Amino acid sequence: MSKRSPFTKIDNLLAHLYGLRRLGIKVGLEHTNELLRRCGSPHRGLKTIHIAGTNGKGSTAAMIQAILRESGLKVGLYTSPHLISFNERIRINGLPISDEYIIEFMARFNSVIDAVEATFFEATTVLALHYFLNQEVDVAVIETGLGGRLDSTNVIDPELTIITSIDLDHQQLLGETLIDIAVEKAGIIKKQTPVLVCSQTPEVMDVIRKKAQENNAPIIYSNDPKKINIDHHSTGFELDKKQYFVPLIGAHQAINAGLAIRAVMHHCPEMKKTEIQSGLSNTKWFGRFQPLLKKLPIYYDVAHNPGGIRTIRASLDTLNSKVTNGIMVLKNDKNVDQIALALDGLFNELFVASIPESDLMDEQLLFNALKAQNLNCNIMDSIEKGYTYLYDRALKGENGIIFGSHYVAESIFNYFEI
Repeated sequence: MSKRSPFTKIDNLLAHLYGLRRLGIKVGLEHTNELLRRCGSPHRGLKTIHIAGTNGKGSTAAMIQAILRESGLKVGLYTSPHLISFNERIRINGLPISDEYIIEFMARFNSVIDAVEATFFEATTVLALHYFLNQEVDVAVIETGLGGRLDSTNVIDPELTIITSIDLDHQQLLGETLIDIAVEKAGIIKKQTPVLVCSQTPEVMDVIRKKAQENNAPIIYSNDPKKINIDHHSTGFELDKKQYFVPLIGAHQAINAGLAIRAVMHHCPEMKKTEIQSGLSNTKWFGRFQPLLKKLPIYYDVAHNPGGIRTIRASLDTLNSKVTNGIMVLKNDKNVDQIALALDGLFNELFVASIPESDLMDEQLLFNALKAQNLNCNIMDSIEKGYTYLYDRALKGENGIIFGSHYVAESIFNYFEI
């Protein structure tokens, strides 16, 4: 690719891309399809695995990528949002897309992006697909951004679709009930394309079965792992009478790993157990009950919906955590009432915080919303003071967790020198 670029620095380019968010979230795939057409239809030449779900889709995608990479394949991974750098969203064999490729892509296609009036996620999705085709990946693992049916990623023709745990989130866009949300997630199911699912509530499973039947898509059920054993740095489990472990914490991560193993065996039936375990061992996925210090029990989790909070509770229970203190941040668009119910009784002390000039809810507004649900909490007037508080309490043997958003990752990693 070569054409004179209006962007000489990646910061200018990313500012332009982020500016596309002003266009919001559009209903329909017309803009994505048109942008793909004008960019050479890169999705047509890719083998893909498509993943939707409320919780666990990023972890599952990361594990699939790590295992397939272990078998010698060149594997693309597209996820969102990022924690620190935009480039994290688009990776090949664990390495983020280069600034140079992004700049070259924008030099060639920025006028098309503007003409189509593409949104941020539409443009980013097409960038990812273009990159994967250009770099000749063997397979690309594609995570939906929001929902599924109308998500910009739902333009691909995957060899396998995967639906992870479905729960309440983004109700203002996806619908108020589990059934509404399940309909959107199940929208990634394609004609005669296998769909892999983990355990779901009966009403959600009914939606998935109906959509699969309409598309003559065979359902592959992922068996729940057994003999789950969790410590402060990893989760062990048994699947098909074989023992595995993954360096992520929580029973839900064993379920995600089970999905990943099933997906890999569908793509590479001859994959050896040693290769699978090696891939799981090399999985890196930050912000998911992530230990922040080696010798003190302080964690970070991006959980921001009731289901995510329940996984935090389950993980703490499994670790026999008796006293836990929390620092909570939350994006402006979250349903605080339902999250408050999931938080009830979880913490010894819970503080709410925010970061100025961000998309996070103001700490006073969050405090008021939680208090309205009779949840006991206090305000931490700066997020950094919250980190210090958790550190001091951890020195006394108490657990601490910072949770609720991707937006605090950079602040956390800087403070804890990660």
